[in-house]
Amino acid sequence: MARYDNFFIASAGASAAILGLLVVAVSVVNADDANPTTRELRTVLAGSAFVILVDIFVVSIVTLAGGSLDFALSSLTMATIGLFATRRLIPRAQRAGNFSRSSRSRNLNLAFATLSVVSYSVQLGLAIALLANSENAALQRALVLVIVAFYGSAIGRTWEVTGINRRG
Repeated sequence: MARYDNFFIASAGASAAILGLLVVAVSVVNADDANPTTRELRTVLAGSAFVILVDIFVVSIVTLAGGSLDFALSSLTMATIGLFATRRLIPRAQRAGNFSRSSRSRNLNLAFATLSVVSYSVQLGLAIALLANSENAALQRALVLVIVAFYGSAIGRTWEVTGINRRG
């Protein structure tokens, strides 16, 4: 796992910074929108981005402090938490109208929900496989790539939360 040390150092710092920016972004965009439905839509989306970023942060920090088994165990733990959080956020998103036919971001919201379930499931499966074979370089690399994919997902969700593409 030593070959990934620089990645995990950068990852821990980047995820913490993006978490901070996400909190500020949600505060700013919700302050200028009195519509409770829009606020709830953003809050649910921000919550899912928050869970992803916490996953990245915890896995990165724990892996730096340990090794391959710690990487597997922290990934297993965070994937379980991520699946549980997603399970709780999806009904809230439905109630908020994220998936309604009238939602302008319906397809994107469905994609984000599906991506969460699939990504956390992949992380969980790879973590279990790595626990069984902790020195397998291919499994280690695959689990690192899950973190990279999580970054893309979190940044996409954060971008959508800010509504920058709809601001003029």
